[in-house]
Amino acid sequence: MRKGLITATGLGLAALLASGMLAAQVYKVVDEHGNVTYTDQPPPDGTPPMELPELSVVESEEDVTAVADPATLLNADPVDADGLAATPEKTPRELRQMFSDFRILTPTQDETFWGTANVVVVTWGANAAYEEGMQVSVVVNGDPQDVDPNRNLPLTLDRGEHQVYAVLRDNRGRRIMTTDTVTFFVKQASARINPG
Repeated sequence: MRKGLITATGLGLAALLASGMLAAQVYKVVDEHGNVTYTDQPPPDGTPPMELPELSVVESEEDVTAVADPATLLNADPVDADGLAATPEKTPRELRQMFSDFRILTPTQDETFWGTANVVVVTWGANAAYEEGMQVSVVVNGDPQDVDPNRNLPLTLDRGEHQVYAVLRDNRGRRIMTTDTVTFFVKQASARINPG
């Protein structure tokens, strides 16, 4: 019981300090049962106020925005490092909506390639234009390859069955979309052709 009360009063002290009462005097009072109370009222026995350590505060971007003058925020345009008006960065959710149609364009599902010298060109796409800094990883037979999102990927593959899919990431490397896996086949004409 005593430990719970001390914890509760300790939390009360933390709340008192966090609520801006830092400039006020804080007194620690222990009653005859050993219960500890923190208060801003001087106790009758003349106990001096506590010496409180200085609080360390680290503000996040959200904290800075929260304490800024709302009128300033409403009238201010975001700027980039060069002081030019910046476009607000899209959230992953907004990007997922924009790129919901991100898919492998070639090869198509169950496509067979003959006479291409085992070369297959993988392409991908979406209706929306890629944002600056977006990245694509193309995974061929389990092997990921990072590529420019605006280019294609020529592959030289052995004969047989292959699988490919692509992952679209934003400029922070967060996964936005993954395509369906496409299975395709590379075949060659047999070297043993019966002339007769």
